[in-house]
Amino acid sequence: MEFSGEERIKAPRSEVWEFVTNPEKIAQCAPGLEDGGLQIVDDTHFKVTVRAGVGFIRSVFEFDCEWVERDEPNKAVIKADGDAPGSSVTMTAIMELADDDAGGTTMNWSTEAQISGRLAGVGGRLINPVADRMTGQVFDCVREKLEE
Repeated sequence: MEFSGEERIKAPRSEVWEFVTNPEKIAQCAPGLEDGGLQIVDDTHFKVTVRAGVGFIRSVFEFDCEWVERDEPNKAVIKADGDAPGSSVTMTAIMELADDDAGGTTMNWSTEAQISGRLAGVGGRLINPVADRMTGQVFDCVREKLEE
């Protein structure tokens, strides 16, 4: 499955970069993050535990995340592998930041996800609206935290 979009954030690119590449900050915007669900391993690795699901299938996923590329303040690539009872998810997300004409930031992002197990059984027809809603929640939160 592939998802992509463009977001405009009314904050300087350096501030957006610092927020979205800092696990402790961006975790504040993660839908379903469990209490104590963020563990920093080192500068490029961290773990998150989130409760997520589609329809009647709800599980707690444990993700191992790795920054595989960071070109400050232009581009970041993160890879995440998550497991829950009966399901697994592997994702690669790319974020590209650019200054916009109004002094803010334009973020072009894309995510490629492979889903297997029970969660894959519900299909894209149910997964896509949930992914869109969760993505919207993340970016609304980022804007709330960064925009004045």
